[in-house]
Amino acid sequence: MKEYKTKAKDALLGFFRENKDKRLTANDAYNHMIEEGNIVNLATIYRNLDKMVETSQLLRTKNVSDGSCFYQYNEQKVHCEAHLHMQCKMCGKVLHMNDEFMCEFYKYVEKDKGFKLDCKESNLVGICKDCAKRA
Repeated sequence: MKEYKTKAKDALLGFFRENKDKRLTANDAYNHMIEEGNIVNLATIYRNLDKMVETSQLLRTKNVSDGSCFYQYNEQKVHCEAHLHMQCKMCGKVLHMNDEFMCEFYKYVEKDKGFKLDCKESNLVGICKDCAKRA
């Protein structure tokens, strides 16, 4: 399937890249696009966000309390199928648990508990070290 490069898509990706440490909503992206003079509709924003998630340019996480979606630039284009994530409930930062411990944890859950993890949209919720220092 051919991927089309458009001015709106480039502007949208640029917005997320410039705000790589923040989790943002589709409405945040839409409002930014309008403020910058890019005339797009919200459906176009969602369609492009979905494509960017599929290509690992963005990460999509769900808010634990209400199920709303947030998006964040995936600087390293990490594929998230094989590891869990930690999400700060204060600032929204997402950290990837793709280290040796994750492999051990995955084996433990599968072997000892008989449970196969679906890690793609997993989030352990807590407070990151930066927010803990400010609290």
